[in-house]
Amino acid sequence: MVWLRMSLVIAVAAMAVACSATALAAGAVAPLSAGVLAHPEPGDVDGDKVLDVNDNCLNVPNGAQVNTDLLLPGGDGLGDACDDDDDADGVPDGTDNCRVNPNADQANLVTPGDSRGDACPASDVDTDGVDADSDNCIAVSNPDQRDSDGDDKGDACDRDDDNDLYDDGFDNCPLVFNPDQADRDGDRVGSACDAAELIAGAATGPGPDGSGAPGAATPGTAAPGTTPSAATDRSAPRLTVTVSRRQRLADSGRSLVVRVSCSEACNISAVVAADSRAARRARLGSTRVVLARGSWTLAGAGRTYVFARWTPTARRLRSGRRLMAALRLEATDEAGNRRTVTRRIELRR
Repeated sequence: MVWLRMSLVIAVAAMAVACSATALAAGAVAPLSAGVLAHPEPGDVDGDKVLDVNDNCLNVPNGAQVNTDLLLPGGDGLGDACDDDDDADGVPDGTDNCRVNPNADQANLVTPGDSRGDACPASDVDTDGVDADSDNCIAVSNPDQRDSDGDDKGDACDRDDDNDLYDDGFDNCPLVFNPDQADRDGDRVGSACDAAELIAGAATGPGPDGSGAPGAATPGTAAPGTTPSAATDRSAPRLTVTVSRRQRLADSGRSLVVRVSCSEACNISAVVAADSRAARRARLGSTRVVLARGSWTLAGAGRTYVFARWTPTARRLRSGRRLMAALRLEATDEAGNRRTVTRRIELRR
């Protein structure tokens, strides 16, 4: 009897292994190769340290998970970062004079000379020129609102600016995502941001010439500190891009998320821009306008996401208007070879 039970257990285990193998062969995504610093992490598509199953903005980084209208009448389960009506008062955020305070009547009688409705509380606690309901550091002055890791906390008040789970004071690359904290030359500057190693492009540490920047490289000529093979590398990296052709600003939150892959270690930059003709049609000006920009790095061949942060100009796009723009991505390897990919996208409010 014992022998029979053991046989059944072994048979069931074998079937489970076979099913797992079949699933992998049917298209399960294989893990990235060792050493590749891909971001975001598995199960967290937007890299905000909130697992997809719990994230109220699945494709928009919002580590704070703020959801103003969760308990308000007519509220929803969407976080403010991807909700086009944060206070559920029926007035879209883009035109609401109190974004997080319900005021369907939009009354502005107390101080009619400003753009804040009467329902809004006292604003700009830290006097940095940014209203408290939009400020990512309410008690710390940070007029630039820089948020390197897109977690809703500005760098000025974020202990972990790159979201790699290492506090800045202990992180050997405070502004570059490097959860492995690799430091190949032992100089206490991580390989992901060390100009002397040039593993992942531009660095924040002292450069090989002592100037604070990495040595210049031209295609086919290795920069100082790179591997000898880079000196003979004249091939541009292969770059693939996946992005939806139609984008709604109300759905995308603060950034356009672009999925990319590079055939080798490379820096990837992204810029979304509209030419002067498209800008005039959308009433955004009479010259070429930049609508979003961002960058990311890979320490080896693999996939990652680039978060291109929308500019204030993009936020001025009015409801009901469409804008044709160009998304331009450029990948640069350590030898200076460049590959550029362009995609046309349509923006709506």
